[in-house]
Amino acid sequence: MKRKKIKAAISVFLTILMLTTLAGCKKDNKEASGEDTTTAEVLGYPITKEPITLKYWIPIHALATQFIRSYAENEVYQEMEKITGIKIEFIHPANGQEDEQFNLMIASGDIPDLITGAARYKGGITMGVEDEVYLDLTPYAQKYAPDYYKLINSNPEIKREATFDDGKVFAFYRIKPKVDVPFRRLVTRKDWLDEAGVTEPKTLADWETYLKLLKDKNKGDAPFILTTNGMEGIIMGAYNILPGFYLKDAKNVAYGQIQPQFKEYLTLMNKWFTSGLISKDFPSLKEAQSITQFSSGKTGVLAASVDQTFNNAKANNYQLVTTPFPRIKLGDKLHWNNSEWFVGGDETVINKDTKYKTEAVRWLNYAYSEEGAMLFNFGIKDSSYVMENGKPKYTDKILKNPKIPAPVTNYLFRMHFAPKLTFSDLECVPGVLANGQESINNRLKWSDDKDVDNTYVIPPIRLTVDESSSRARLMTEVDTYVNEMVLKFIIGAEPLSKFDEYVNNVKKLGIDEAAQITQKAYERYMK
Repeated sequence: MKRKKIKAAISVFLTILMLTTLAGCKKDNKEASGEDTTTAEVLGYPITKEPITLKYWIPIHALATQFIRSYAENEVYQEMEKITGIKIEFIHPANGQEDEQFNLMIASGDIPDLITGAARYKGGITMGVEDEVYLDLTPYAQKYAPDYYKLINSNPEIKREATFDDGKVFAFYRIKPKVDVPFRRLVTRKDWLDEAGVTEPKTLADWETYLKLLKDKNKGDAPFILTTNGMEGIIMGAYNILPGFYLKDAKNVAYGQIQPQFKEYLTLMNKWFTSGLISKDFPSLKEAQSITQFSSGKTGVLAASVDQTFNNAKANNYQLVTTPFPRIKLGDKLHWNNSEWFVGGDETVINKDTKYKTEAVRWLNYAYSEEGAMLFNFGIKDSSYVMENGKPKYTDKILKNPKIPAPVTNYLFRMHFAPKLTFSDLECVPGVLANGQESINNRLKWSDDKDVDNTYVIPPIRLTVDESSSRARLMTEVDTYVNEMVLKFIIGAEPLSKFDEYVNNVKKLGIDEAAQITQKAYERYMK
């Protein structure tokens, strides 16, 4: 079944409509019984009469660490403690070391009550439940997380993405009932485009011409920054392949890095690199560093958030140009749109051995209730936002804070990334709203491209325990080898005449078996 192209229409009434849907039950201070419950208020707050503490392992966003050391200093969680009576002891892994520290935590057996980023578990969340590390939430969800339960059952697609086999509930997710248009594209500077005498590049040949002009004019150290591992999906998409697994011809799972088109992509990237068009430092640059280099004029083109780069451009007094997804030739149809699914990341589980199972479930459920969704998305009423004409509006504390940039307020006065009911970026993310309608127009630019869909993108499928374990075992070696060889091909350490040998080696490592596992899971998901 082909998934329809996500429309660009953004409803300004989304927030109110969603809250109206979730509202409707009167407050009650009694514990929930077996009757049909639909809101957290029925369960009563605070959750406990005697204060308790839950330990919570969750990565902290790098922007937040510029101003706070822990989410305990975030106003949302401080308000949550007042409302629920539950104190949270945050455990934050060091930025860039999340995977390593997660594995050490699991190996130690010292598991906190709550974990966000739970899919890091070897074999996935299903394996975590099977190993009796993660709690099976299915017996608890309807009674103790009625808002979350109602939300995931409100739409067949949401349910398919948020639950596992037989409708089992293993985790809480960040869920957006109305997805946004793509936020990641190739961006550049208008003054540099004007100086080069060209308009927005639309084809890969256009980009090559523009990059050469920038290099000739000594614009920065090198005009373009690739992603860290050298596989830039926006450019690969022009060849109708994607990094990792994708749906070839919209139905059969294939692995992008062994397709014939991938050699064409590598050939182009090698040409650009050896011609001095790609920054030689790209393998070591994180995205935040790449954006900093772009903002400072050390480079002229990168793939990044159009929202963040737009606001950085405004702050640095230059005009950003957001470009359409590149093609090999004009008129080509693209099938890899990088739009979102209903269910995002921030997958959060509960320790099977916690003493506070129902309390933890109820605490997480609050972010899906009417009041909780407003708190997480907009912050504290009359402080971070006010209601005008029935709609939430941010205050200057969020949008024009003299000490804290708007993107950072996402993690101090509201909570952008968390397991919660979330609304459209164009309505509730200060990083977008900081420049009002101008920012919104920048995001919407090119979103009406009728020749772009996402039929090659694999939906958020669920693997069984055995499938997850088998595929993880295979892909550990595949990913290591592929990442190493891709970098070597791009920088010229290995000649592209060895591409066929490279493909054979990837096959020997078991990529076909891994693809078959993924195919089965995809077919099961679509049924």
